Amino acid sequence: MRVLVTSEKDIASLTIRKILIEEFGFEETGETFDSNPIWAMNKHTKLVTSARDLILTNHLDKHFEAEAYIFCSRHRSKSGKPALLTHSTGNLGSEARFGGEPSTLSISAASLVSRALKSLNDAQEDNDLAEFDVSMEATHHGPTSMSTPLVFVELGSDETYWKHRGGASAVAKAAVDCSGEPFSKTASIGIGGTHYVSKFNKMVLGGEAIFGHMAPKYALENMTEEVAKQMIGRSLETIESAIIDWKGTKSSQRNNILPLLEKFDIEIIRARDV
Repeated sequence: MRVLVTSEKDIASLTIRKILIEEFGFEETGETFDSNPIWAMNKHTKLVTSARDLILTNHLDKHFEAEAYIFCSRHRSKSGKPALLTHSTGNLGSEARFGGEPSTLSISAASLVSRALKSLNDAQEDNDLAEFDVSMEATHHGPTSMSTPLVFVELGSDETYWKHRGGASAVAKAAVDCSGEPFSKTASIGIGGTHYVSKFNKMVLGGEAIFGHMAPKYALENMTEEVAKQMIGRSLETIESAIIDWKGTKSSQRNNILPLLEKFDIEIIRARDV
């Protein structure tokens, strides 16, 4: 079973939930979670609404035996630029300003991040959403402590777009696509580049790789061996390689991260060589 997760504290999430119920055949089950109705599309896919903000929903595992959670969330940025986004969660450094624990990663699901990105990209092209950026993001924010793999799919980036029906429909479709996506056996982690991982977006859309956790250049100089270990081990798929955006890193950052990665049984590859 896969569980789509929304929040009553999140305008975008509620907009997406409305579309899921109206357009994808979800029906009430008679069960509740956090005092909200549980809906089901089929016996393998449920839709729940939390009373908590999505970055604080570590209690999900106490209520469900799921093989993956698919979070339908807002994205906020200072620019307010409309965006359709997806990513794994975790805190790569010693701060945990937005949920989860410091230096702790959730279990990534590269298969679902890849499926979400492709679905959002298709929606942008097919549904007159040219004003929206479509991208994966580097690993960031909570939750971090659940024992179930998860993916965030997000609608951004301010209140105007959190209510945008076309954008919300794109996220809803991506979430449903993730609910039926088979899991791959292997994946890569991504190292370097900006928060919006443009190099790795192109690789996923081109069918060259799929990525679990991704660490941007701003997180590399202080990365610890323990976090590098989690990037590899906290993954639904077996991580076979670390793909390095070489031009998207400084030598000082590579001097820190490469010796850490070399301690693990994975291949280290420059992105240009994939």
